[in-house]
Amino acid sequence: MNKMALSIIMTIVLTVITSGNAFAAPSTSTSDALKQAKDNKKELQAKVQTLDNQIDEVLTKIDNNKKDMNKIAQDIKNTQIKLDTIEKNSQEQDELFKRRIRSMYISGTGSYLEVLLASDNLSDFISRFDMITQVIKFDNQVIAKLKEKKQAIAKEKDNLKHENEKLEALKTANESTLLNLNKEIKEQKTLLSKATEEEKQLLAENASRQLAYNNSKNSNGGTLSRGTSKSLSYSQVLNMQSTAYSGDGITASGAATRRDRDGYSTIAVDPRVIPIGSTVYVEGYGYAIAQDTGGAIKGNIIDVFFHSESEANSWGRRSVKVYILK
Repeated sequence: MNKMALSIIMTIVLTVITSGNAFAAPSTSTSDALKQAKDNKKELQAKVQTLDNQIDEVLTKIDNNKKDMNKIAQDIKNTQIKLDTIEKNSQEQDELFKRRIRSMYISGTGSYLEVLLASDNLSDFISRFDMITQVIKFDNQVIAKLKEKKQAIAKEKDNLKHENEKLEALKTANESTLLNLNKEIKEQKTLLSKATEEEKQLLAENASRQLAYNNSKNSNGGTLSRGTSKSLSYSQVLNMQSTAYSGDGITASGAATRRDRDGYSTIAVDPRVIPIGSTVYVEGYGYAIAQDTGGAIKGNIIDVFFHSESEANSWGRRSVKVYILK
């Protein structure tokens, strides 16, 4: 074989080898990276699911705490009414006692002794003594009742102070729980978002390599332009379902419910979707603050507050756009 023929054969062999390397099927390392990314995503999804279950438990606890807070608030109102009534009755008894004492002095009788000494005879003395005994007994009963009622007032005030302290403790606990809850949700969503993005990029690369390999087997040349994967974009506008509730009370965050058409009203949210404390604009409702939660408020649903039941019924259930304000 002459040198010319040998040169041609070597050129053909090199061309085949080079072409085979250029359009090789997706490598094992790429597949391993994709498998690792999928496994990582599944692990994060499992953690998110576990966290979701924990969040549900926390939300149930917060809902129960909110009910307790509202009950305590109502008990405080009822206790204050009782205190006012006891104070009023005590003042009336005290005034009655003072009027009777003034009447004795006005009639010229300065003391019980003078009443006895003014007796005309023994029978009159015994009668006056019996009357004075009854009056003194009545006076002692009035004084004892006044003292008892005043002690009751002091005790009720102590109970009222204790209830207030419990209310503040529940409010502080709720605020701390919701703060930690929002932090955990944000961290887990960030990690899951990164894992999802990594998986998408690897899938796009793998698909592009596979398509290039398939095309190389069916054609003698040409190039394939690989498109760039589109990154996920997050909007501040959420399409949600909205229900309504009424009845003045205390929210899960400890604040009082309110409906202010010219300011910010109260809405209940799932903190996994809208963090507690977020300011929003609800289509058809107005500006609001996410301050409350509820056992049925899970996922893409909000519960807007109205003072009256008729307003809440009129709102019903509807689809709304919720704008998360910066």
